[in-house]
Amino acid sequence: MEVKLISASDERALDRDRWRLAAVGLTIAACCVAGMVGPSVAAAHGHGRPPRGHLLSGYGGGGGGIPRPPGSSHHRGHHAPPPQAEGVQTIATGLNQPKKLTVAPDGSLLVALSGDGTPSSNCVGSGEEQACLNQSGAIDRITPAGQVSTALGDLPSVASGGSATGPAEARYVHGALEVLFQDELSPTTHEQPFGTEGALLGDLARFPSGGSPVIQAAFGPFEAANNPDNGAGTLSELGLEGPIDSDPYSFVPYHGGYVVADAAGNDLLFVKPSGAIKVLAVFPPIPETFPPGTLGPTQTAAVKGTAQAVPDSVAVGPDGALYVGELGGEPFEAGTSDVYRVVPGQAPTVYASGFTAIGDIGFDPAGRLLVLEIDQKGLGDAFTAEGLPSPGAIIGVHRDGSQQVLASTGLEFPTGLAVGPWGSVYVSNYGTLPATGGPDGLSGQVARVGLPASWLDSRR
Repeated sequence: MEVKLISASDERALDRDRWRLAAVGLTIAACCVAGMVGPSVAAAHGHGRPPRGHLLSGYGGGGGGIPRPPGSSHHRGHHAPPPQAEGVQTIATGLNQPKKLTVAPDGSLLVALSGDGTPSSNCVGSGEEQACLNQSGAIDRITPAGQVSTALGDLPSVASGGSATGPAEARYVHGALEVLFQDELSPTTHEQPFGTEGALLGDLARFPSGGSPVIQAAFGPFEAANNPDNGAGTLSELGLEGPIDSDPYSFVPYHGGYVVADAAGNDLLFVKPSGAIKVLAVFPPIPETFPPGTLGPTQTAAVKGTAQAVPDSVAVGPDGALYVGELGGEPFEAGTSDVYRVVPGQAPTVYASGFTAIGDIGFDPAGRLLVLEIDQKGLGDAFTAEGLPSPGAIIGVHRDGSQQVLASTGLEFPTGLAVGPWGSVYVSNYGTLPATGGPDGLSGQVARVGLPASWLDSRR
């Protein structure tokens, strides 16, 4: 057997390839491409009884029951806050493609794990279009000290090209764990194509203590029946993307129901207590420039067009209005993403603009907006000689509207943001990497971010 030594330049090239694959996974998972399977998909099976989530550890309710929320008796807010150094500090690793973060009643974090991206025997499509269902999705609990336990496991996840779509966000509402699942729609039937094992995909589901999951709302059928954005955007108009697509990605309780941002539907939806869905807002496409080749091999010059808005984050502001961050679709031009303010019954208005590839938003204890960018140069960012693209960032919006970069170094593919006790800021880092097998031994992480004194002491 011949042994060939790898030069330093070859090793750097391999590292770039590994990171490029991770970035492709991010583009697929976050930009809803994985929500579209190929034309060879057979007619989907009907929804059956959803699989029961399996409690592994964490929140009590022993004997395999559904988890109860952690109590507030041990809330660390009763004690003095610990000192926090400025910058990014990793507190948990070994996570399967972590997405949104929320805060549990005891101040710990709930992180939605979209899955490990591993193929299975339950697949649809072929080649690059293949998508396979497994049960690697989960909801993990992470204490401020970094102790990790699984609140809910064995949840449906769809693997495609190494990326995973599955649980996108989870939070406790009225004592029950609510989980929002991304979708995987057949382009012909507009239904999830994996049978009863995939019945929770594209749904908001409640996991009550001691019971089976209850579907609160199903967004795929609503999108297919209503298509609120009418397939907006240049790629859809040219037939390069399907006009009907759904990818519910973020939700908040609101006025007795839930508000859901459907990233692929480009809309904001209200789920009534009855389960009925109402459109609150449809977000307009984004004017962008499509580089040569973006629209096909015959495109030899840059052309003007529009990208889909891809609203992927929603939060309730201190004024009671809804705020929505948009990721933006292909060609992923930098500086074109906005944060909208939405008051039900009124047209959405731009609250802050000039962002790039927004992954999440939140508010600090002073009521100021925090915006998480996945990559400061956009999802089409070129890779450096070391293999990494530009880092992400947390950007603060002062009361006077001015913006300040609060953190950047160490934020790589960040996909979720949460503000915890005493204003502690947490992010899901390396949000497209699995628990094992990532480049350079890295995995999905959760990190604590210490914000600079110039922000904390500001009165602007």
